[in-house]
Amino acid sequence: MEVTADEVIVTETPREGWAVATADGETVGLDLAITPELRLAGIARDAVRLIQDARKTSGLEVSDRITVLWFATTPETREALRVHGTAIAADVLAVEFTENDAPVDAKPQAFRDAELGLEFSVVKA
Repeated sequence: MEVTADEVIVTETPREGWAVATADGETVGLDLAITPELRLAGIARDAVRLIQDARKTSGLEVSDRITVLWFATTPETREALRVHGTAIAADVLAVEFTENDAPVDAKPQAFRDAELGLEFSVVKA
């Protein structure tokens, strides 16, 4: 007896923590777990967004080179900015991207994001 494709029912049940999608006979499974490395990269992207918003708020041009002085209030944010500092600086056109040993709220052009645990100042270089 021969079984044809019409007689077979295929179901997909992704394992826990995975998402699966099928289209045109192709199936893709994605592991949705957030690794520590991905978490730090996400924090770095959030920092870039905040710094770019601060640049705009400060009236700086998109092409202006800046200096960024930052202070992290959480260990995870501190680690993310230390690990990804070079990439962050390149993304925001910072000629200096310096960690401060104290809060920067008294500095000119100081900004704070309590949720991310980041305080920083942005000044045209």
